[in-house]
Amino acid sequence: MPQQFDGAANGRWTTLVGRLRADADALVTEFVGRVRAIGPYGRGVVPHEVLEADADRTFDYLLRRVAGQPVPERLLDIGPSIGRDRARRGVPLNDLLTAVRLDFRVLWAGLRERAEPADEPLLVSRVEDVWSAVEDYSTQIQVSYQAEAALLGRERQGERTMLVASLLAGGDPDPDEVERLAVALDVAVDAALLVAAASAAAGPALRRAADGLGAGGRMVHVQSTGRHVVLIARWEGGTGAPVRAALAGVPCGVGPLARGLAHVPRSARIAGEIVDVCPGVDGPRELADAWLPLAAARMADTAADLVEVELAGLAAVPPRERERLLAAVRAYATTGSVARVAARLYCHRNTVLNRLRKFAELTGRDVTVPADAAVVLLALERLP
Repeated sequence: MPQQFDGAANGRWTTLVGRLRADADALVTEFVGRVRAIGPYGRGVVPHEVLEADADRTFDYLLRRVAGQPVPERLLDIGPSIGRDRARRGVPLNDLLTAVRLDFRVLWAGLRERAEPADEPLLVSRVEDVWSAVEDYSTQIQVSYQAEAALLGRERQGERTMLVASLLAGGDPDPDEVERLAVALDVAVDAALLVAAASAAAGPALRRAADGLGAGGRMVHVQSTGRHVVLIARWEGGTGAPVRAALAGVPCGVGPLARGLAHVPRSARIAGEIVDVCPGVDGPRELADAWLPLAAARMADTAADLVEVELAGLAAVPPRERERLLAAVRAYATTGSVARVAARLYCHRNTVLNRLRKFAELTGRDVTVPADAAVVLLALERLP
């Protein structure tokens, strides 16, 4: 709250501030010279003419405030307008506030230069009022900057969401849209991108993983497509172990690494298919982990025929015996070792060999032969 002073002190203060207002161009020159030492201002993020015009209005506003004079309507929005403008120009908030607080230094130096020796007590008594005016002005700028930055964030997120939705929905991305999306996501058009998809229920886990990926400044975008939640992230780590580490504990499908934004739709489709054919997984599944159920799912229109042709010989086998035969076949296909199958099924190795032989007699497929094993595994994936 402004301090109370006698009439003589008030009159002297008004005279001193009036001297400074008469030489306001010097304040503008001093401020602009100093502010150029601050990173983005020195790089010309804010044009020189804008800086000068804003500084002129700022000092007009502040000098009226410290003199206790009415502020005309044309100056009331100067602080908020600067906050909004600097947010849209991408000036970091800390740099902006550093620049704004130069106003006090410039004002105070100007007052001291124009004061008489006898004015020293007056300056000391008024320093709090000058500082308060600048701090109030700084607060106006900060509040408007933060509101504008939040609005810009929502606008940019909305644009990214729209562009990503369009990309994922199309089979042949338009090059212009790909360019726009690259700008919106701040990645190169040909950047390597990790693409993962999770069910809606696993969406929160995927978003938490995205937060971790983005913590180091990596571009990460997560978006719901209805059935799935899709993650797109700039990636340099290759496939396999790095992917499993980044998405540990997230039940999701991981598409082939997209070499450029135009390849994201295909990768996302494959990731979504992996999720659909591998329900109940407890971590990320890449194509190499899911090729068998994925291949079987893509044979939907011929699956029944495959099962009938390859496994028809099992139809007359009693259910319990049938399950024992299939358990031996599946275990052997997984391990490739009779000894390990015997250990897994708690039976003698000769029993395993007999079951595999019996399966071959009934179906005509010997699962110790790789080509036969591949056909049998596909049929078993589609077995009701």
